[in-house]
Amino acid sequence: MKKLVLITGIILMVCLFTSVYASPAATVGTQTSVTQENKGGENEVFVLKSENNRIVVYRFGENTPYMTTDTLVSTLPKGDIMLLEKGIEVKGEENLKKSLEDYCS
Repeated sequence: MKKLVLITGIILMVCLFTSVYASPAATVGTQTSVTQENKGGENEVFVLKSENNRIVVYRFGENTPYMTTDTLVSTLPKGDIMLLEKGIEVKGEENLKKSLEDYCS
């Protein structure tokens, strides 16, 4: 029963990420302007990526890592790995914390 719940949860997360990030070209311009207007606020955009088998967080549009986690990407489901390789955009520090809790726990 626990496996079924876990698998269902993973499928729902993959579906959510896929639907939210299915058209990154349409959202990039909007998020850029929001980030520039409200830098440091709840509208700040972060990008979670896979680098050296770790989850690395960048501020949108920056090349210097904001944060590097100890979470091994290779331990995550393939769907999550694929999303992290492309980059997952997260709006606001609160959503960033939630996303990192999901991946790092």
